[in-house]
Amino acid sequence: MDPLIDEGFLRRLSRLRFITKGRRASSLSGAHPSPRAGVSLEFADYREYTPGDDFRYIDWNIVGRLDRVLVKTFVHEVDLPIYLLVDLSASMHLGSVPKVRYAARLAAALAYLGLRNLDRVGLYPFTDHLLPSVSPRHGMQQMSRILRALRDVSASGTTSLDLVLREFSHRTHETGLLFLISDFLVGGQYQEGVARLAYRGDEIVAIQIVDREEINPTVTGGVRLVDVETGRRLDLIVGERTLAQYRGRFDSHLKTLQRYLSSQRIPHILAPTDLALEELIHVRLRAQGIVQ
Repeated sequence: MDPLIDEGFLRRLSRLRFITKGRRASSLSGAHPSPRAGVSLEFADYREYTPGDDFRYIDWNIVGRLDRVLVKTFVHEVDLPIYLLVDLSASMHLGSVPKVRYAARLAAALAYLGLRNLDRVGLYPFTDHLLPSVSPRHGMQQMSRILRALRDVSASGTTSLDLVLREFSHRTHETGLLFLISDFLVGGQYQEGVARLAYRGDEIVAIQIVDREEINPTVTGGVRLVDVETGRRLDLIVGERTLAQYRGRFDSHLKTLQRYLSSQRIPHILAPTDLALEELIHVRLRAQGIVQ
């Protein structure tokens, strides 16, 4: 198994499944099961047999009792694709455990969980534009494709979630369950893109990858700060006052993001890179009603 994830962890994931509120129910006009994998069939009603119906769906008990030839009809749940959008901008390179590595491992775990339950899963890495992607498909061969795409990911460049999500909405035409995996260090440049996909009908889950030092930095004294996305440098003396100002601004950014996502009814999960993936998925995603 790829070093991104181990087999024991995957086995512990295998009993979980995604909860998607938007699985679309549609009636089957006849008793013909869908050719698509991962579709749940549920008995709905009977109707009169017509030439061409599948004999397997004739209810012979009713034929015997009522002397009428009736076939079963069904309602099926059409599966939604699972989209994994993973931020590979330069800020994701930071962290004692690089955020990009944590994001890749999380994406691999979510991909396995979806494919294990016969969902279609696609991977869409991005910076300020979409990078080469893996279109949604069924089957464990898709897992191999996704692992190959994630194995050697590196973080570089800038990001713009608004531009990326607009591009994504133009490239894909089917709504789905969308995991947006990013550190969200983009100011307010996410609201238009998120609103676009929410209006389209996608079920969005925002997972914010952060390093503990970003939440509560401990550095003090003379430091040189370098913006990894723009290269801008700033020399300053860091003391308790500076740290308090930083924590206040970070907390304000976090609350603004949470308020906006809440207004769109989008779950927000904060994922520090020292949080075990198993706890993130089994506890935090379960608590938000994303898996069961």
